[in-house]
Amino acid sequence: MADITLNVYENDFITVKKTAHAQLVKVPFGAVRKLMSLLNVENLSDTKQILNVALSSWDSIVSILDRVFPDIAPEEWDYVDTKELVQVLFKLLKFGTSEILTIPTDPKN
Repeated sequence: MADITLNVYENDFITVKKTAHAQLVKVPFGAVRKLMSLLNVENLSDTKQILNVALSSWDSIVSILDRVFPDIAPEEWDYVDTKELVQVLFKLLKFGTSEILTIPTDPKN
């Protein structure tokens, strides 16, 4: 499993209040599907596109992030760094798609 973390900062945005670790024992297909459809990502390295969609679809994305980061309270999302959040979305997409690619395609299985 990938180690995906996200910092929650104090009001000064310098002091880290806590670091939350993604809870990804299994990647729910629904979460990957929702992220992929929201982001409509053709090139997973396009972080600008991820940021644009994250800003315009925040409510949908935070409902997914709430599952992945259950230790982050709703009011704490206001204290997450935007750059770090985009990197986390990128990592989640990469992790989710890499997990899907490990599914055997041999019809004998």
